[in-house]
Amino acid sequence: MKMTDREIIEILVAYDATESVYSAARIVGCDPKTVRRYVAARDAGRPVTGPSRRSRLADAYAEKIEEWVDRSEGHISAVRAHERLVRMGFTGSERTTRRVVAEAKTRWRSGSRRIYRPWVAEPGLWLQYDWGPGPLVPGPDGEPRRTALFSAWLAWSRYRVVIPCRDRTLGSLVCCLDSTLTTLGGAPTYLLTRLRPDGGTRHPDVVAAGRHYGMKVRPCGPHDPEGGSTQAGVRVAAADLAPTDADLRREYASFAELQAACQEFGQWFNGQVRHWQGQRPATEAEVDPEQASETATPAQRLAAERNRLHPLPSAPCTLGIGQQARVGERDTVAYDMASYAVPTDLVGNQVWLRATRGELVVVADLAALPTRPVHLAGADGLTEVARHRITRAVVRGALH
Repeated sequence: MKMTDREIIEILVAYDATESVYSAARIVGCDPKTVRRYVAARDAGRPVTGPSRRSRLADAYAEKIEEWVDRSEGHISAVRAHERLVRMGFTGSERTTRRVVAEAKTRWRSGSRRIYRPWVAEPGLWLQYDWGPGPLVPGPDGEPRRTALFSAWLAWSRYRVVIPCRDRTLGSLVCCLDSTLTTLGGAPTYLLTRLRPDGGTRHPDVVAAGRHYGMKVRPCGPHDPEGGSTQAGVRVAAADLAPTDADLRREYASFAELQAACQEFGQWFNGQVRHWQGQRPATEAEVDPEQASETATPAQRLAAERNRLHPLPSAPCTLGIGQQARVGERDTVAYDMASYAVPTDLVGNQVWLRATRGELVVVADLAALPTRPVHLAGADGLTEVARHRITRAVVRGALH
C-alpha cells in the first residue's frame, strides 16, 4: 500500500521523537522496514515523497564509466565496460552495467559531460614515480653524502617500490625504472611523472625510455577544483600521488645497509591492509573477513593486476647508463687505463660503465645473471653494483 505524504511525515516525526525504528513503527502502525527506508532516504538527501530510484551496485563505479565513455568518444561497448568493472571488484550483473553505460552515452551525446571528475584508478593502467630526500650514507671517499629515494607505485594495487640512489641522473632513473618494472612483472600503459620545475612537462630521454617499455609518459599534478594550469595531463588527488617519504633513519653506515632497509620497508608497506578508493566496501555477508583481509594488501592485489600489465622487452633500456664492458677473471673492469673492483658474482658477465662527477658507476642487469650478488638479493633488473672514485693512470714515456 502506497504511503501518502502526510503518513510519511508522521513516520519521520515519530522516528525523530524516539530515535528507534521499532518504536516509530509501533506509533504509526507500519512495518519497521518502511520506517528504515524513509529515514535512510532522508539521511541520504533523497526525496522521501514521490518516485525515487533505488541505489545500484554500479553507482559506485559511475564516475569511472563516464570516464571510459568520454575517453572512447561514446564507442565503448557495455560488454567491455563490464569486464573492466569485474576486474576492479564489481559484483553486479551485466544487465546493470548496460543500463549505466547507456545512461552515460546519452549524457555524452547530449553534451552533458562532466568537467570535474575524480580520478579512479584502473588495473594495469597507471604507474607513478617521484623522487624524495634520502638519508646520509658514506660515499666512495668516506664522507657522508645525501642520497635520493626513487619511489614508484601502481595506482590501483598501491604496490610500492623504494630504491635508494646516490644521484638523480638519467642513468640512475633508467636503472630504477627497469628494476621497478622487473619487480612488478610487467609494464602498465601510462607512466606518470611530476611537472618539471622549469615548467616543462616531459623530458625527451624519459619519453624514449618509456617508449622502450611500451609506456606513455604523462605529467601529473594535484587536482585543482578551479582548473588551474593545463600543463599537467592527469589531475589526481593529493592522497593518490606517489608518496616520497619512508620510515628510515637519518644516516646509515653503508649503502648496502640502506638498500636492505628500503627492501624491508617495501615488504612491510606492501603487506599492510590499505584503503582502496573507488572500490565498494563489502559487507560481512558478502565476503569472508579473513579472505577480504588477505586480498586487501598491495602484494595480493599486485597478483591480480599483473594480468593487465604488458610483457617487458627481452633487453633492458640502456639509455644513459654508460658504455658496455665485461668483467675480467680478477673481478675487475677496465676503464681509462685503470682497473676497478666489482662483486665476484659478475665475473665473465656484461656490465655498463659511466663516469659521473669524478666517480665510476658500474651497472649490471641482475635479471640476466645466473646468480645474484649476496648484498643485492632483493634487487632486480638494472642495478648499480659498484661505485668508485676515478683514479688517473700515470703513463711514463721513454727518455730520449
